[in-house]
Amino acid sequence: MFLESHINGTEIMILVKHYLDKSSIEGVGLFTAEDVFEGQRIYQFDYRFVMIISEGEIRAMPESAREAILKYSYRGKGSERLSGAYYYCADDGRYFNHSDDPNTRWVEGDDVYVATRAISAGTEITCDYREFSDPEDWQAEFV
Repeated sequence: MFLESHINGTEIMILVKHYLDKSSIEGVGLFTAEDVFEGQRIYQFDYRFVMIISEGEIRAMPESAREAILKYSYRGKGSERLSGAYYYCADDGRYFNHSDDPNTRWVEGDDVYVATRAISAGTEITCDYREFSDPEDWQAEFV
């Protein structure tokens, strides 16, 4: 199903027609269902779709829930970095997979991902996790 969200006339989150599919990178990925031009806005960060969940809340969850939450969570970076909690992305943005040569890049002041090159419909949309998190966030575990 394609997501074309508008709240009060403002586009939010994934800004291109997209779908989820099996990824050659990892598990499920986010794919564009339309051709995207270089520089086009792909994703707009919106706090309404990001939950902050404490480590205590995560520890209290059944193991399968902990694994699911941590798979799509991160602590942030710099002044946005959390201690004792994680950001959980609650929209399809959580299906961005990491690439060392991503086809999007984060524009800090605008809180958006833009295409670094033309992306053909049917191509997986990728980002560089190092733009928003530290490497230890990628493999978080709780005992």
